Amino acid sequence: MKPSLAWYLLIAGMAGCAVGPDYKKTAPSVPDHWLAAEAMPPRAGVRIADAEALKRWWQSFGDAELDRLMDQALAGNLDVKIALARIEQARAERRGTRAELFPKVDIAAGAERNENPFPGFAPGIRFNLFELGFDALWEIDLFGRQRRRLEAAAADLEGAEDLYRQAQVVLTSEIARSYVEFRSVQNQLKITRSNLESQRRTLGLTERLDAEGVGTKHDVVRARAQTAQTEAQIPALEAQRVSALRRLEVLAGRRPGALDSPLNPEGKVPAAVPLGILDTPAETLRRRPDLRAAERRLAAATAMQGAAIAELFPKISLSAFLGFRNTDIEQLFRSAAFSYGTAANLLQPLLNFGRIRAGIDLADAKQKEACLAYEKAVLEALQETETATTRYLKEEIRRQTLARSVADLKESVRLSNLRYQEGVISFLDVLDAQRALYAAEIELARSEAEAATHLIALYKALGGGAGTQSA
Repeated sequence: MKPSLAWYLLIAGMAGCAVGPDYKKTAPSVPDHWLAAEAMPPRAGVRIADAEALKRWWQSFGDAELDRLMDQALAGNLDVKIALARIEQARAERRGTRAELFPKVDIAAGAERNENPFPGFAPGIRFNLFELGFDALWEIDLFGRQRRRLEAAAADLEGAEDLYRQAQVVLTSEIARSYVEFRSVQNQLKITRSNLESQRRTLGLTERLDAEGVGTKHDVVRARAQTAQTEAQIPALEAQRVSALRRLEVLAGRRPGALDSPLNPEGKVPAAVPLGILDTPAETLRRRPDLRAAERRLAAATAMQGAAIAELFPKISLSAFLGFRNTDIEQLFRSAAFSYGTAANLLQPLLNFGRIRAGIDLADAKQKEACLAYEKAVLEALQETETATTRYLKEEIRRQTLARSVADLKESVRLSNLRYQEGVISFLDVLDAQRALYAAEIELARSEAEAATHLIALYKALGGGAGTQSA
């Protein structure tokens, strides 16, 4: 074997090593169970989450309109499309980085005019040089600089895919939350208008009794004031309804007004279904795409540490030419013009005034930042899940209490009207009963929306909605 070939093979074999730290994925330290689960009432319906059902968790609400909105948003939302475009960017970046591991081959063609090329040695020489062939250049990745960069690019791609899934998580939760808000305002408008009709009938009754000399002018004034106060709530609720509708259109990637007809018919607030999604903290963190993306950023930063360290070591490259060279263009493609050549080059950094060391320090600082950011993301995920679970459970208890209160107040209003007509109580008692009922019905409507919203937040905290559509 020729010494030159043996040298090349030795260099290629040494290219298997790479300087810098090797990234090792470690599981974050998390508690064994959720603290909020300890406060759950017996028979709360808690069980281990179904990972597949969690991908399309909103279907558990049983609302066909919500399902349709979700499908439209997942197909048309611009934030999701932006996240998908970032995946394409990361894929292109990885392909470009991977290509740097292989030789670069170019077609070279040139014409050169030389006159007195060696002054002082052989004056008066004139000649032309024409060439056509292939130029090849290969930088041997002896210390793993390019492979570390490829490792970082691969981690960045995986992180971009996880951020795409996180965009789906955020989108589905925002669509559901805005839809619940829209239906809740619709429900509040319905309650307000129903109470307004009841108060108008009461006002008519007081006016008739006053005309007959049985009632008083004071009762009429108070009834009119309460009616006007209830009527004043309608414009504000209408504004909230339109605002929620416009928000849904943006999330679905539609123009203003596109959802007016489909959503104008009144519908119920999606019921907060029994909780059946809690899993262990470790399983929850593994499922969340934002945490996986943070972990991939840490992996990429660790790989770039190795790439920065490799800048301290020599760069070895091989070059070659294969083609035709001749001083006469008419003789260029003759066999005698065939030419080839090889060369090996070594470049060792010597004096760079701390540039390489600064690059290493920068990579170390970025790795430290990525590590701390990952730890922070884990803590925030634990806090988010604990908070969402507690809020949902407490709001569900509150909703059930309010529902019982509304049922009792409806009976109170009915009895108050009867007693007033019989002259047993004053009209003030009737107004108080109506005000209490209206306030309780509005509060119940808001509590129903809050319970559903907190459940949506819990689904989001558990990574629900990720992987609904493949990248």
